[in-house]
Amino acid sequence: MKLTRLALTDFRNYTHAVWTPDASILVLTGENGSGKTNLLEAVSLLAPGRGLRGAPLPALCRTGAERWGVAATLQSGLDEFRIGTGSELNEKQRRTFRLDGENIRSQAAIGQRFSCVWLTPQMDRLFQEGSSGRRRFLDRLVMALSPDHGRQIAAHDRSVVSRNRVLADRPTETAWLTSIEDSIARHAVAASAARLALVESMNVHPFENAGFSSSTLHLDCAISTRLACQPALDVEDWIRGSLQQSRTEDRQRATTSIGAHRADFTLSDTVTGRPAELSSSGQQKVMLTGTVLSHARLMTQERGHAPAILLDEPLVHLDETRRHALLDSLEKLRAPVLITGTDHAPFAALEGRAQFFSVRNGSISPA
Repeated sequence: MKLTRLALTDFRNYTHAVWTPDASILVLTGENGSGKTNLLEAVSLLAPGRGLRGAPLPALCRTGAERWGVAATLQSGLDEFRIGTGSELNEKQRRTFRLDGENIRSQAAIGQRFSCVWLTPQMDRLFQEGSSGRRRFLDRLVMALSPDHGRQIAAHDRSVVSRNRVLADRPTETAWLTSIEDSIARHAVAASAARLALVESMNVHPFENAGFSSSTLHLDCAISTRLACQPALDVEDWIRGSLQQSRTEDRQRATTSIGAHRADFTLSDTVTGRPAELSSSGQQKVMLTGTVLSHARLMTQERGHAPAILLDEPLVHLDETRRHALLDSLEKLRAPVLITGTDHAPFAALEGRAQFFSVRNGSISPA
């Protein structure tokens, strides 16, 4: 798959830009603040979800503009298709999708054709902060393979919010609570099963490359642990019963103590067993990068095409051996790869295998 055209209108610091690359690997260089990450964000918004920054929709619109839009043409073999997304006129809180010129109501329809995974400098802190960021990272990987996963997570989280509200305001409404807890159980099992399936698949086929040690994924989740050895319906019953028994305690703590939102995810070095949270910044970067590349290969095997891979300043924290290992591995992925950096020199190994572009003040030109 290749990105052959990208058009931005009033998006971030881009007034209007049309970019027509002609390679699978695209290297974007420029000073800080020039718009490199904005370009990656625009591509990420073509896939289901909130993009690599998770920014509120009004923040995407260029200052002074009334609406924003991103449109792309992608080529996969002989197949060419177009995806567009943006805000509606005078309605910056709503976002629409178009596929080959037709309005799309379900983002899952987009996910069947196009998906993204990414690494950003902010993710360097993934293993020092709370579990929510790690869950989002894992769920993006799951969603790329199973577009319905995003709907399951969203429905689950809405039910958790509803349960917390009812427990606080109307705790005697047992029938209402039972209905909400049934919803939590169903969606929690579906979401946890999808997470578990991805983790198991990636552990069977880890990313291996000279200079990159392989990583093992770990899912810390009571629901997934039970799903590994019990039928899904039995696990649903266990969740319902546990939620019912914990109502009093959950009301006091203003929380829901069991659900897919309680899961955590981490990585460890396969050979040494060293967990990511006890590793150096460079070792963590190697683990995360290897996970993204392993996922891209799995996507290619299972769905016939890899996700777009967006790497924002990926060479930071990597030593020279691992930089070369990363750059050498990109060509084998058969995926659209957008990679950024402030200087051209660190990417010299990609000369002849990638297209280089310079980004400056919201404009894109050949480097």
